[in-house]
Amino acid sequence: MNSTVPPPRKRTFWLVPERVNRWLNWLIVGLLVCLSIGSLLGHLYFFELFSHFYMQYKWLAIGLVLLSAVFRLFGGEPYAPSSVQIAALMGIYLLPINGFWSVGDLSTPPHAPLGDARIVHANVLFTRDEYKTTVDLIHNQRADLYVLQEMQLHTIRLVTTKLRREFPHWFACWSKGPCWTLVGSRTPIRVDRKLAKSMRIINLTTEIRGKTLSLVTVHPRTPVLPSWFSERNEQLTEAARITRHNALPTVLIGDFNITMFSPIYKDIFLDSPADIRNKQLLHAGRRTMTQPTWPSFLPFPLLPLDHVFGNTLCIPMFMWTLDQPGSDHRAIVSDLRIRG
Repeated sequence: MNSTVPPPRKRTFWLVPERVNRWLNWLIVGLLVCLSIGSLLGHLYFFELFSHFYMQYKWLAIGLVLLSAVFRLFGGEPYAPSSVQIAALMGIYLLPINGFWSVGDLSTPPHAPLGDARIVHANVLFTRDEYKTTVDLIHNQRADLYVLQEMQLHTIRLVTTKLRREFPHWFACWSKGPCWTLVGSRTPIRVDRKLAKSMRIINLTTEIRGKTLSLVTVHPRTPVLPSWFSERNEQLTEAARITRHNALPTVLIGDFNITMFSPIYKDIFLDSPADIRNKQLLHAGRRTMTQPTWPSFLPFPLLPLDHVFGNTLCIPMFMWTLDQPGSDHRAIVSDLRIRG
């Protein structure tokens, strides 16, 4: 009895264009869903977390569409975009990218301030032991004011001791957990201690080269819990309100644990028609670049969490981000023009 042996099955390579396109389409759909969740539901706890990666969603979606075209061409097939890819490209086109995404900066701060005052801000990371680089950063930038967040009591003593000749005036406020916020000034300061105690917001006033300047800073909790989410929004709303309505030139600076892509950020910091009508404006230090500041331990930072604003009488002329060894945040340097 003759038996025929079936021919061996032909093994196919798993990276066939059709299979790759299928997976790429699913990934594109996932990115668009995340983008939509952040945009539509970003006012709600947890869903707001999706909004912070706005730039990443859009550029990844573009990259996946291009990758699909490459696989089709190398597979010897003409590339024809799928309906999912066409929808992705249309959605990206209709939702324009806000600003040019830049890991660092295209320039470094000049040796001397370009405006009426210079302020240096740094989230120093409370677990570090070395502070010489932070002290050198403040000294080398010739700052008039400095703001250091995630300080501890012993590091406050260390930094203020090392900088006491240049910055004899300082104030510290507990912000969260083991972390404190420290503000140092070359000139005498007046502090709203009641606000610092009740809301953990520092609001101080000083004079720089004959011009009065008010500084507001706050370091809210990371919004990973519902109560922390509400607390952060309340603190940022109050800090922005103080800055807008202050009759003095006022600068608002800090690690706010929010990005400009969040709907909540837009509610708090973007000017409403009433703000424009009353000339109670906030001027952002960022202009055309997102200048992400966290996390600096990756090959490139992802999120712009550190911000600087000025009211109508205090305009941030320039803003730079600088490497800060030992910390997970890049530092911020901003030159201010003080009016009035």
